Amino acid sequence: MMLFNHRYEVGVFKCLGDNQELVIEVGQKEYTLTLSDDEMADVEQHLVNQENLLIPFDKKSKQLMLNTDPTYEEEDMEELMNISEGGDVHGQK
Repeated sequence: MMLFNHRYEVGVFKCLGDNQELVIEVGQKEYTLTLSDDEMADVEQHLVNQENLLIPFDKKSKQLMLNTDPTYEEEDMEELMNISEGGDVHGQK
């Protein structure tokens, strides 16, 4: 869990530009960050995990604070539902 203070703010994802540039709006200021391939993958994973367009941003270092831990809950639930539905097919109830 990350605690926010004056150094951190939540930025709003605006767009991805040419040459892997990420544009985010933090407060009233817009930042354009050039990302590496790994950072691009991390941003994509973060946006998928969060299901929103908010990205924690360190104003001092101008770095993104990304949550890239994979989420398995939804996939696990789908798998369990498929198993339970398949139980009738195999003569199990």
